[in-house]
Amino acid sequence: MEDKTILEELLERSPDERMHKRKMDKAYHLMGMGMRDEADALFDEILAEEPYNRDALTGKKLIERQRTVESRMDSLAARARAALPEARQPEEHVSEPEPDEEMPEREPKFAFLRSKKVKTALIAVFALLVAAAAAFVITDGFGTDEPMDAASGYVYEIDI
Repeated sequence: MEDKTILEELLERSPDERMHKRKMDKAYHLMGMGMRDEADALFDEILAEEPYNRDALTGKKLIERQRTVESRMDSLAARARAALPEARQPEEHVSEPEPDEEMPEREPKFAFLRSKKVKTALIAVFALLVAAAAAFVITDGFGTDEPMDAASGYVYEIDI
């Protein structure tokens, strides 16, 4: 917190300042509720009393920005509605093809994978491969004949 002078503290406690703060809070509340015209009028009142009030200027800019965005959205929606009937007009000569009753249904390519026996066998093979890989790594199967401390990387030399 910053240190305030006695004058600043007295100004914050003054009835005019509290009324001003209530107006500002009400204006932002109205703006949040979507009542922009009323909020804009309150911001104008605040700016009439204090022309360079940053909060009121920011509020007015926010309202202006919201209106700009809404007008863009409305124009985009109007353009989309105008283009929509053209896209939905059915062509006169196109008819849906009728399904052939003589055509047999094809089975999917990997239908055998739906079998529980095949799934069990694949899981068992995978488990064996993982176990073999783990055994290879644990038994130092990378071809080093010298014992090695895994943590430090130091190779012990043994004299016989």
